[in-house]
Amino acid sequence: MMTREEIRELLQRLDGEPADAIESETLECKPWEVAARPFDSLVREVRETVVCLANARGGTIILGVSDRKRTRREAIHGVGPVDAQDLRRRIYDGTEPRILVEIEELVESEGRLLLVRVPRGMPPHTTTEGVGRIRVGKECKPLTGSALSRLMFAGGQRDLTAETVPGVTTGDLDPEQIGLLQRTIQAEGGSPGLTGVPADELLSNLELIRDGEVTLAALLLLGRGLALARSIPQHEVVFLRFRTATKYDVRHDLKGPLLSTLQFMERLLTAHMNIANLGTDGFGQLTIPDVTWWVAREAILNALVHRDYFLRQSVYIELHRDRLVVTSPGGFMGGVTPANVLRHSPARRNPLLASALQSVGLVNRAGLGVDRIYEELLRLGKGVPRYDADESMVRLILPTRTQSAFARFVAAETREGRGLELDDLIALRAVTERGFLDRWTAAQWLQLSEGEAATRLVSLRERGYLAPQGRGRGTTYRLARHLSDLLRGHAETDRELPLDAEAVRLRVEAILGERGTLTNAEIRRLSGFSRTEALRLLHSMADQGIVALRGRGRAAHYVRGPRHTSPKSTQRRRK
Repeated sequence: MMTREEIRELLQRLDGEPADAIESETLECKPWEVAARPFDSLVREVRETVVCLANARGGTIILGVSDRKRTRREAIHGVGPVDAQDLRRRIYDGTEPRILVEIEELVESEGRLLLVRVPRGMPPHTTTEGVGRIRVGKECKPLTGSALSRLMFAGGQRDLTAETVPGVTTGDLDPEQIGLLQRTIQAEGGSPGLTGVPADELLSNLELIRDGEVTLAALLLLGRGLALARSIPQHEVVFLRFRTATKYDVRHDLKGPLLSTLQFMERLLTAHMNIANLGTDGFGQLTIPDVTWWVAREAILNALVHRDYFLRQSVYIELHRDRLVVTSPGGFMGGVTPANVLRHSPARRNPLLASALQSVGLVNRAGLGVDRIYEELLRLGKGVPRYDADESMVRLILPTRTQSAFARFVAAETREGRGLELDDLIALRAVTERGFLDRWTAAQWLQLSEGEAATRLVSLRERGYLAPQGRGRGTTYRLARHLSDLLRGHAETDRELPLDAEAVRLRVEAILGERGTLTNAEIRRLSGFSRTEALRLLHSMADQGIVALRGRGRAAHYVRGPRHTSPKSTQRRRK
């Protein structure tokens, strides 16, 4: 929602513009003129506006601003001494289901305003008098029968795929698709009670046929092409392969039943995917595709199961050089967002379709599909998948480029019995990409609280994967040196990580062998040590006869000591 400062900026525009000009889908200006209208009438209008916003995206009502005025002084008249808490209670008591708003006071020079903050609700909401409205653009429209139905389906109160389809009979279901359904149950390990049963019994057990009538889920899974085109023309999967950022060279528009569409998509992706073979230090090869069919199938099924079938839009599958993108019509529902999709309990828009696919063995109804997508991509050395979403769509972006070193590392850990959990993989991938990680950034990557994220980082430190820098809540973590060398490279590691004492000792010996002299300042620069740490190390090396101090003050420097072993002398001894 808009901040107080943003609202104040909008109010500045009222000199020269009417209040309607600053309104939006989530912002409404309302007058509060007690002298012109009874108090109860004003409250009733505010309640109806609250219902209107709650049935859409929520928003803010600025109470005390009139429309159709050309100056700010005329437009802002304020609300006078109205009690904000009393108004809040009246809104709560007068809405069904109850809507609990927050009300803030905003005092301007022209008058006292109230900002009524309306949360996005679980529609449909009405007033207790039975008035229902919904926000469309800048207007509050009546909640008609079709709009009410859509709200109930979108909110999960009703399941569109469980509705029977008028004019469709069992004759519109394709026997070949029913046979494919039966074979899929056997191949995917579907529910045991579905194996080997007659077709009529199978469709009844899956609840695809109810009282002899065909559900939308049945039509989507098994329908003939003509019946699908006639009854649900918005059902379409469009595949595009892009050769540049904006130009594609392959396109397929798929309008058939879901199981056939999945089969065709598997052939398409298999034909267009690249496969890399990575060596693993004498333990055979890793075969790494751009993306596995399991991951692609899960992404496509999620798009088809969760899409909004009210919207006359297609599911798009785009294969780019570095990513696979799956876009489905309809936003997230049930409180799911891109920021919590990994942790949120599953929310299904089309439960019957999801249940049927779960019984067949294609969909994990426990909500583990997203976890598996993350884990499989990371184990193959890919980046973390990304979700984008708004009210009209959900887009899943699956990276296909492979970081070979990360894939080899995960394979080696698994082979040695040091299995990495999903949270481990996400955190290690984040540190590999960023170079460091603190509890706050880790919380965003892991979609956990800061405390939970900190616990995961400490666990990785204790197992030797991460090295801490700093203390307390501000501790940052980098990859342990051996792992940083492997995943980020020696040059990047040397640039980012402080050397330990033994590594500095070896480096000082090597440089003295080449140059013959070093100063304290030079040693501090190459090691990242403080002056005291450098002196402590040099005194130790001098005591061992490896270096010797020459000069004093600014002229002080170190040379090879009597026990220093130069690379050249080492080579001569080996000969």
